[in-house]
Amino acid sequence: MTQQQETGCVLRLFGAQSTAVGKTVENFPPQWRAAAQWKSRGAETLVALQAQSFRLKKAAQALRQAFSADLYGAGETTLPAAVVEALERHDKLLICADAAAGALLEARLENLPGAERVFDFGAVSYANPKTGPLIEKRARARLPKDYTDPLRQALARAQAARRVVGADLSAACAERENDCVLVLSCRKGCFLRTVPAGENPALWLLDIIRRTAANKPQAEGTGFLPARRAAKKDALPGPQPGRHPLRRVCMTLLVLALLAALAAVGAWEYTNGNFYALPEQLHALLTEHVPRPGATLV
Repeated sequence: MTQQQETGCVLRLFGAQSTAVGKTVENFPPQWRAAAQWKSRGAETLVALQAQSFRLKKAAQALRQAFSADLYGAGETTLPAAVVEALERHDKLLICADAAAGALLEARLENLPGAERVFDFGAVSYANPKTGPLIEKRARARLPKDYTDPLRQALARAQAARRVVGADLSAACAERENDCVLVLSCRKGCFLRTVPAGENPALWLLDIIRRTAANKPQAEGTGFLPARRAAKKDALPGPQPGRHPLRRVCMTLLVLALLAALAAVGAWEYTNGNFYALPEQLHALLTEHVPRPGATLV
């Protein structure tokens, strides 16, 4: 009886935690006899599997199920290629709302087959001599006068560009001193992610686009601003302000005072205005239905 030859494969993840990958591999059943190695660089993780063919399929399937949103390809597939494939499969048109986003995406997509069918490379968006000024005009109309916050400007440009061009997805980038904020506008709202300087924002933007096009959950740390809130001029992404502690204390005291007042009114009606009789009446009420020793004839 000949033994089956071992084969291998490489799975590519983006946005997955390396510790979670290691825990999943450690939980492989021993009978699979699957050897696994993984290496992370930034937010990208490559997992190399080796086992007999039928066991290799089981190990790869376990990783696909555990990291279905993070898994973007296998073998030599690159993240930009996975983005083009997701846009083509789901029939989505991607544009850029500003030059900063164009600089992140265009160089990584320009040589990929089929990219021109799903990405305009600025031809009908920010770089177009007619459409570009119209996008800026629409974006300024969405902002208060003399508003200079780069994040809110990028948010307004992304929404304006998507509507002007009629695209499905519109990317923008707010560059700041120590980081940048990536914005991707879609029909339901805007995804936002802050990326520190030096963490390759282009890859993060590509991953946000891939997940949005395929309707998959975003990586941890990517926020979402619903369309209604994003449309408001004074709406800024971020946590809602909490209530002041003193206000909570006052509300608690007010509720307790109201409950005490209701109890007093009930006691007044129960005793016909004689509070001194309340202990005796309560005692009689509690002992009225207490069973007494002995037999009872029914």
